[in-house]
Amino acid sequence: MTRKRFSDIGVDPKSVAAEAQTGRMKARYKRAAVFLEWAEKALADFDRGAHIFGLNKGQFSMIDLATAVLKKTGPAEVSVWTWVIAEYEVKAVSAFIESGQITDFRMVIDWAGAQRDMPYVSELQSKFGPGCIRVTKTHAKIVTVSTPDGWRVVIRGSLNLNKNPRFEQFDVSDDPAIYEVIRGLEAEFWRRGKPLPVRELAHADAADLLDTDQEIPGPGWAPKGKAWF
Repeated sequence: MTRKRFSDIGVDPKSVAAEAQTGRMKARYKRAAVFLEWAEKALADFDRGAHIFGLNKGQFSMIDLATAVLKKTGPAEVSVWTWVIAEYEVKAVSAFIESGQITDFRMVIDWAGAQRDMPYVSELQSKFGPGCIRVTKTHAKIVTVSTPDGWRVVIRGSLNLNKNPRFEQFDVSDDPAIYEVIRGLEAEFWRRGKPLPVRELAHADAADLLDTDQEIPGPGWAPKGKAWF
């Protein structure tokens, strides 16, 4: 039996997903303020040089933590590492950039996630240029936030950008050493990666960025000064 695609039977794939996506968006917007309030409570004591570790049950996501941090730091350069991205997160990032809360934006996304969420990734690239994104093989969830007056925040954990009602852990640090580990690797990605629309990238392009043996100086607690192994 030959497997058929939606297009083979005259169905637009977007029409199949539109109603569900709209429903999720409505639900996410409806509770956005509640999720942000939880994130702000979690980071109530966060300040310069602080490190906060926490667990939640899905009351907020990575985008909510990033929003809470931006409210403390003011306008900042932001980078995001994610496996996937959804409609709400694209709208939120776009709004932050357009309002000036995010002054420079980069995103590192997984190959499979980029293929799955191609419309959303393409929307970001169409608004802010193909060069804002690099595609590799990644499952890391990280956000960096930096400002001219010295904030160097790294948010990392198991949380996805989008809400996920499961136990999740998160760490938020204002630490230049940790920040430089992430930004150093990003510099490698942006130097070697192709600034092309995601739809034009091959799987080999993503795999090539994973295949790096460059050592980036890590923080003092990293064995032999390495950031990864």
